[in-house]
Amino acid sequence: MRVYLIYPGWPDNYWPQGAFRSHWVPTGLAHIAYVLEKEGCEVRILNCEERMIKNNYNRAAIDELIKGELREFEPDLVGLSILTPGMIEAARIANFAKRICGANTVVVAGGPHPTALPARTLQEIPELDAVVVGEGELTMLDLINSGISDDIPGLVFRRGDELVPTCPRPRQKDLDQLGVPAYHLFDMNFYTQPNRWMIPWLNLKVTNIRTSRGCVGSCWFCAGPLVSGPGVRFHSIDHVIDQVKRVVKEFGVEAIHFEDDSIGADPNRLVLLCEALRNSGLNKIRWDCGLRVDQASLELLNEMKSAGCIMVEYGIETGSEKMLRGIGKKSSLDLNRRAVEITRKAGLRIFTDIMLGLPGETEKDWDETVSFLRWAEPDIIRAGLLCPIPGTEIFNQLPLDVRDSIRWEGYTYLDTLELGLIMSSLPKEEFRSRYHNLNKYFLGPHVAWGVLRDSNPTERELRRALWKKVISFALRHPIRAARLPNRWAD
Repeated sequence: MRVYLIYPGWPDNYWPQGAFRSHWVPTGLAHIAYVLEKEGCEVRILNCEERMIKNNYNRAAIDELIKGELREFEPDLVGLSILTPGMIEAARIANFAKRICGANTVVVAGGPHPTALPARTLQEIPELDAVVVGEGELTMLDLINSGISDDIPGLVFRRGDELVPTCPRPRQKDLDQLGVPAYHLFDMNFYTQPNRWMIPWLNLKVTNIRTSRGCVGSCWFCAGPLVSGPGVRFHSIDHVIDQVKRVVKEFGVEAIHFEDDSIGADPNRLVLLCEALRNSGLNKIRWDCGLRVDQASLELLNEMKSAGCIMVEYGIETGSEKMLRGIGKKSSLDLNRRAVEITRKAGLRIFTDIMLGLPGETEKDWDETVSFLRWAEPDIIRAGLLCPIPGTEIFNQLPLDVRDSIRWEGYTYLDTLELGLIMSSLPKEEFRSRYHNLNKYFLGPHVAWGVLRDSNPTERELRRALWKKVISFALRHPIRAARLPNRWAD
């Protein structure tokens, strides 16, 4: 059985702005590939974003590459892993697959978007035979063993003009049984080349590793639990250590980005992981991860630092207590402030995620968020617009006609406000003006300072360009420059 797994890219009019995960190994597809190869399948993986970057964003060249591989490989099954902005490209690729390989080639889609909207996905991509709902490893295994049927849990499939849902698939409790990512199917030289985006803004050879699935939170804006389901399941400590050893030995990585939604869900387990990293001599490898603010303690952060951690990412989201309640965050300003203080005390870098355009957001809420950032002085700020992702509580609360009218390509690069769904209470033009000014006078200069701080002295051209930008900004806007969050002294 030949299986072609494809990670669609973003629509033409957004390249290269939408290329925001270019050095992440798509671990979902990589685990599916491991399970299928273990069963004896011949598997190939195509990450369209990677190929677009390598081919200077030449869409025609990528189309010919995909068509050529479909003709040569003649897959029995084509699997598409779809994020919402990838729907346009997924439809084109599904069309290629059916036209080139014929009706007997099964074309299925999985991932967050099809899981959230299985019927709509099938309606919008008529070439799809089925959608995988939830985790894909065991469902894909059943598909290649017995074909599409009512007996396979975790599917929605076509039967004539009817869409047939099967029963939900129980989640795999022992994650170690799903193996390790099939790294040999990827160009790991590409995925581990030094870049400043995996651990901002440090130019390191990094790869991403997932040690668990799921999250303890239930934030109204987050699509994280869609595929993995509620609650958290963990890989064993031995499994994680073996994987870290492998990427260090085989690919020479200098750092690890632990991509877990909730690596701190079990603080005792995280302490054991830190101990194992130290005992294995892997604490020389730098790493970062994300924590909920209510998971952070000084003791835990000190353990993490001693095991090689250099940065913690927090979903601060907003500086407004009212907005925190309004998005189901289950945190507070006191917890946010405490997390910042103890993380700074532990000597770790702070990465804050901020969302703007929250439902009901007022001028006061906006100003409170900016004030929080000025107080916190985070090393990294990632601020973007609230995006009503399919399957989330915020999306489900949209009027049906609004949901039906959404153009999926609008999700590709949200900073352009292309989606057009601003939920803030601020008048649209005022919101646009505030957002523009925040980027121009606050976020942009903060990034320039950060990249300059983290650049290597040997990167003379980069540093010269950044110094010019920073000095020009400071001369033209001295008061704004003085108020920027800045940890340069560290």
